[in-house]
Amino acid sequence: MGGYTTFSSYSYETLGLLMDGELAKAFVYVFGQLLIGFVGVYLGVVVGRLLGGV
Repeated sequence: MGGYTTFSSYSYETLGLLMDGELAKAFVYVFGQLLIGFVGVYLGVVVGRLLGGV
């Protein structure tokens, strides 16, 4: 359930920026979140491997 509410908030905030005409902010918000997410996953895999995981 947490993933759904987080995604809903993310979508709502993005829509709000777009409706306010803040296209640049919406672009930075969307792609910034994606970049941060991918970096987080990568770091998680690296740390997991260092600690003896898969």
